[in-house]
Amino acid sequence: MLTISRRTPHSSGYLPTLDGWRALSILAVILFHDSLHTFGPLSTRWFYEYGSYGVDVFFAISGFLICSRLLDEERVTGSIDLRRFYARRALRILPPAVAYLLVLAVLSRKLDLRVGSGEWLESLLFARNYGHLFVHRVGWYTGQFWSLALEEQFYFIFPAILVFAALRNRIQVLTALILGVFIHRALILRSHTWNHVRFHTDVRVDAILVAALFAVLAADPLQRMVISRWLRFWPLLVVAVVCIIPLGQGKNWQITLLTLLTPCVVLGSTLNSEGVFGRFLEWAPLRYLGRISYSLYLWQQLFFTHHFEPDCPTSRGSFGRRILLMAICAIGSYYLIEKPFARFSRRLVPSATPDREEDSKAFRLVESDKSIPSYGEGVLSE
Repeated sequence: MLTISRRTPHSSGYLPTLDGWRALSILAVILFHDSLHTFGPLSTRWFYEYGSYGVDVFFAISGFLICSRLLDEERVTGSIDLRRFYARRALRILPPAVAYLLVLAVLSRKLDLRVGSGEWLESLLFARNYGHLFVHRVGWYTGQFWSLALEEQFYFIFPAILVFAALRNRIQVLTALILGVFIHRALILRSHTWNHVRFHTDVRVDAILVAALFAVLAADPLQRMVISRWLRFWPLLVVAVVCIIPLGQGKNWQITLLTLLTPCVVLGSTLNSEGVFGRFLEWAPLRYLGRISYSLYLWQQLFFTHHFEPDCPTSRGSFGRRILLMAICAIGSYYLIEKPFARFSRRLVPSATPDREEDSKAFRLVESDKSIPSYGEGVLSE
């Protein structure tokens, strides 16, 4: 009989709940990209409405953890080292992405995959979200880089905002930026359809900003305790999200509500992980999928192409065969590229808080309140 094992945060600061959310998010994206399957009266059509929401969850995790990491560095050392941040970020993100793009370049010649030189270069430069995605049957195999591009564009600027914004003004600055994006998106959607702008940083960046604002608020132990109490009924927020998603695809009110609710769900489940839902998110198989979710996100695009490239050689065969091939590539990427470069990064650019076990996303506990952890680094790709 299967049992759900848990790893509590109290010994190392590790937050297994977040790996559970990463796992559910990447599974949703994979099934969203797959073809429609029917099982008697049941089908996977449900994922056509909900699957793309997985990326929003990634954004929330990323914004909260990256901001928390920077704030924790400032607390420990008295400052934020931008050079250290950018160097470690590059060593974390670039090697698996470049490996995928190189393999894709070879396969595009061997298997005649439709991969344009322009989209390949846009992906390498993390500018894919402003390119022409999915035009004239070109663009699918690098389409996943839109979200990576959005994140990297955001993090190219955001650490400097934290550095130069006075400590007491950070909440005001982030709130102003969030409101600015809300207003900008409302104006943009009056003249453009959602499908034309949905990948643009200026329209979607609030998904990360709201989570970063939560990180600034939660940096204070007393405020974190208040947030924990307010969000202890986070499963009800999950129900709200499930109800909101199908009501108005591409509508500004829906996008704004989901942007506000998603960080609440992620943070609420992390601070209040007791109960059956929390135990499920901390189930060992989900934690493992969460750890390899970056590589899974990169490689799933090659094997799940039915929305765009139904005749692609890499997407032929049964669902199980494609899952197996994707898993082989992703696991290989994780152990042969991600983990070695993570070790190299720790030697080349030591962490400002070396007592963390970053490979397993460990986080130190706040000594003044052992029941509420402080938070370390995490990205969409983790």
